[in-house]
Amino acid sequence: MTLGILFLIFGAIVFIFFKDKNSQQAPQKYDDYKPDYTPSTDHSLKYEKGEAFEKYVVQKFSRNLFRVKEWRGDKFVNGQYAETTTYPDLTFEFSFRNITQTFAVECKYRSDYYRDGIEWCKPYQLENYKHYAQRFRIPVFVVIGVGYSPYEPDELFVIPLKALQDTFVTKYFLKGYQKYNFHESNFYFDPQTRDLR
Repeated sequence: MTLGILFLIFGAIVFIFFKDKNSQQAPQKYDDYKPDYTPSTDHSLKYEKGEAFEKYVVQKFSRNLFRVKEWRGDKFVNGQYAETTTYPDLTFEFSFRNITQTFAVECKYRSDYYRDGIEWCKPYQLENYKHYAQRFRIPVFVVIGVGYSPYEPDELFVIPLKALQDTFVTKYFLKGYQKYNFHESNFYFDPQTRDLR
């Protein structure tokens, strides 16, 4: 009988030892994909500059004439994102007297020129913006800020998407769309020509 008690005590010690060792291991995940716990938005310096420039642009639209209808974010997880993530950053509604028109704005900030110009987007983004303009039949404009800070760029350009055929634009091309005195003045939308200045 003492031999039986000894085996029982030995078995209990072995059980407790292995139980504690196994409980220290992380629980197994049984999902069909590897989880992605990275933040849903990219909080890198690039993202922060982009967000700051969007805020700058929004403040250049008078609240008396313009209403922000949509302000999209670049949220994603594990390669999944909303369709609207591929759309331009902002959608505005211009309203004056009995005239109401909707248009979209894509905001791009660059700290400096590269090779006498700017690569303002990737080829797939340009296609996405053109698809958006066709699908919703509204004008799309690209507002590019260059230099100093996204909160107060040195130069500002307002380009209709239909004028952009490439992802790289030269300084010479940009000069045709430069907004002068932009520090003192807001954006103006002409409902007749559907042009943003």
